[in-house]
Amino acid sequence: MKGYMENPELKKSSLVFLLIMVSFLLSNYLMIKANNEHLKEDYINVFGSITAKVVENHPELEKEIVPLLAREVTVEEAQKGREILRQYGLTEQLDNQLFPYIKDTFMENETGILLSGLLLTILLFIFNYVQYGYFYRNIRAFSSAAKKIVEGNYNLKLGEEKEGDLSKLTRSFNSMGGVIRANILQLKKEKVFLVDLLSDISHQLKTPLSSMIVYNDIMLSKDLPREQQLPFLESNQKQLERMEWLIKSLLKLARLDAQAIKFGKKNQSITKTIEESIKAIQNKAQENKVILEFNQRKEIFLEHDRPWLKEALINIIGNSIEHSPWGEKVNIKLIENPIYKRITIEDRGEGIGEEDLPNIFKRFYRAKTFQKRDSVGIGLALAKAIIEGHGGFIEAQSQLGEGTKFMITFLKY
Repeated sequence: MKGYMENPELKKSSLVFLLIMVSFLLSNYLMIKANNEHLKEDYINVFGSITAKVVENHPELEKEIVPLLAREVTVEEAQKGREILRQYGLTEQLDNQLFPYIKDTFMENETGILLSGLLLTILLFIFNYVQYGYFYRNIRAFSSAAKKIVEGNYNLKLGEEKEGDLSKLTRSFNSMGGVIRANILQLKKEKVFLVDLLSDISHQLKTPLSSMIVYNDIMLSKDLPREQQLPFLESNQKQLERMEWLIKSLLKLARLDAQAIKFGKKNQSITKTIEESIKAIQNKAQENKVILEFNQRKEIFLEHDRPWLKEALINIIGNSIEHSPWGEKVNIKLIENPIYKRITIEDRGEGIGEEDLPNIFKRFYRAKTFQKRDSVGIGLALAKAIIEGHGGFIEAQSQLGEGTKFMITFLKY
């Protein structure tokens, strides 16, 4: 009950209904009181006329008659009086029209009751019309707003009351519009993303597939000896491995985006994870004549999934190797303080331009400076998704010609 009375509409309607009923009862009380006064006046007139007639004919009975009028009549006296009046045809069955005073009183009562009833009916009708009109106006407003939202007007807002269930419904409706708008925008973004993704995938697969088709045509159309076929087969093998890596990376990214991967986090040595990552990519570093330097002596622990985080580190370190000149170093450091644990990977390579830096973690993005490189542009995007899945974040600092520094941070709190 308390919850219902918090609604301002119910408060107003209850107050109006109470005022109507109080007014009706008060008017009926005043009408009954006025009728009683009239009835009392009629009694006095009747008794007065009877007394005057009797005293006129029998003056000696005046002192006996007047006291009789003021006292309560007994049942026996009333019965005797009825018997006498019945002899002259005066009974309850007579029409009220034959009793002047009763006729007037009855007409007044009847008129008063009809008027008060009519007034009450009019007031209740007006009250009912106003009350339901208010709710139906709101229902029409909701209906109109819903139709506009369906038509694409997601910024529509209904006016909100301060309190009550209708206000809660309005706020929920407005929130629903915002949620629908956000979902529609998200769907549009996902649609654009899907189109771009398919376009990028087709572009990435087009070149290796074209090369493989050409090489296969050559081998099929010409009777080449084994030693001449080997270069074509080796090239095809590299292209197949590149395509396999691309497809696997895309599947991993898709699973990470869909939050379909549950990381098997354990409180284990992040120092060892970095060492294993360096070991896994050491061959690539040697091929590019790049030195990987990691001199961490203290073992630091972090709750993480080693295989996944190792893959992220390999992608970042590999990126630094690709963009480092021969003979340069890639410095890897592990820092711990009371606030965070941080891994830094720094190279002295070509660096990244200011306009490219905000986009390097986007999938398939390649900086304008490196367009001719045999790079897909998905490694950093995958690394970022893995790191964020571990509750960390990654950022990069870079200047052209001075190298790039990646910072992977895991807050302790």
